[in-house]
Amino acid sequence: MIDIVNASDYMESVRSIEELVTVYRQLLSNLSDLYFALGRFDRFQKREHEIIDVNYPKEWVSYYTDRKYILEDPTVSQSAQTQTPYLWQEFRDLRPSQRVIFSDLSDFGVQDGYTIPLHAPDGMTFVASFAFRRPVVSAADRLAITALTTQFYFRYKRLLNPPSSRENVLSEREGECLCWAARGKSSWETGVILGITENTVNFHIKNALGKLQSNNRIEGVVRAICLGLISP
Repeated sequence: MIDIVNASDYMESVRSIEELVTVYRQLLSNLSDLYFALGRFDRFQKREHEIIDVNYPKEWVSYYTDRKYILEDPTVSQSAQTQTPYLWQEFRDLRPSQRVIFSDLSDFGVQDGYTIPLHAPDGMTFVASFAFRRPVVSAADRLAITALTTQFYFRYKRLLNPPSSRENVLSEREGECLCWAARGKSSWETGVILGITENTVNFHIKNALGKLQSNNRIEGVVRAICLGLISP
C-alpha cells in the first residue's frame, strides 16, 4: 500500500516536470496491472490538447493516434462534463464508434478504467485516465490513485507556472480565512469568529484561491497546507 503522505511530500520536493513525471511513474508502479495517460484539454476546444505522459504500449498509442480515437474517446469527452472521477463501466449510451475503442482496447487486456478530471479557471481540463488489466478495481486503489494524481497536478501547475515570491505569500487575513475554511467553518461562521462580514471572508478566500491557482476551497486548503502556508 502506498504511503500517501510520504508520496505527496516526495512529489512536492521535485524541481522539474521531468523529475515529477519520473517520481509519479515510480509511485504508480506499486499499483500493478495498469496503463495511464495524462493530458490537458481545452473544454471549449479552442486550443490544442497537451499530452503530458503515457505508458500505454507503443502499439496501442500508434493505433489510437492513427485512427484519431481522441476525437471520439468518451474517457476524454466525459471529463468536460463532470468534476468527479468516474469508472469506465459507468458509461451509458455509447455510440458505435466509441464502443469500438473499448473493444480494441480489450485486445490489450484492459478490462476497466478510471478517469480523474481536474478543471482549471483558464478553461483547460487536466485528465488522468487509468486502464486496468483486472476486472475489479478496489476503492482503496482508486483512493490512492486519486490522491497521487491530485498532488501530481498541484505540483505540475506550480512547476509549469512558477509564482513570484509575492504570489507565494498569503496576507494574514487570507491565511486566517483559509485556515478556518480548513476547519470546516462556513464564510458566515468565519466572519463571526474574526469579526468581519461574510462578504469580506469570501473576498479574502477568493484572493487566496487566486494566489494558489486553485479552483475551489478544498483544492486551495490542500494546496496551502502542502506549501506550509496554513496549519489548521
